[in-house]
Amino acid sequence: MKKAVPAIAITAAGVTWLLHAQGLIDASASSKGSGTPTAFPTNRSDPGATGTTLAGPTPSGPTTSAAAGGTRAVDGPVVDTRYGPVQVEVTLQGSMLTDVKALQYPSERRRSAAINAQALPMLHDQAIAAQSAHIDGVSGATYTTSGYEQSLQAALDKAK
Repeated sequence: MKKAVPAIAITAAGVTWLLHAQGLIDASASSKGSGTPTAFPTNRSDPGATGTTLAGPTPSGPTTSAAAGGTRAVDGPVVDTRYGPVQVEVTLQGSMLTDVKALQYPSERRRSAAINAQALPMLHDQAIAAQSAHIDGVSGATYTTSGYEQSLQAALDKAK
């Protein structure tokens, strides 16, 4: 009995640390405290609130639009994953990848929305740092990572 109490306390501390490291404690605490759901990040890939599509009808394949100054945006194809479609739009200045936006991503389920709220900014940062679709991915967001990489690679191929 004397060994059980410290073992339980250490286990509880470890589980608490793990949940905090995963961001699950912070997300649930902030949404409970304010009375409203936690907002998704508005920078980088700008995940939307409820739907999987952020902008109008989805093109069936990659599309390109050019802007002044050599900056252009290219949409990748929609990649169907187990939890929903994933599609990205890349912004390039010359041959340099300057931005990646998630146009579609799994968000119908509460769990998918929570995972992608954390995963999409990480995937964005990895893609910008790598300047390619060869990214490490995000643990716990395997399907989103796979769809993101495929759509990103197709958009980069289309841009060349």
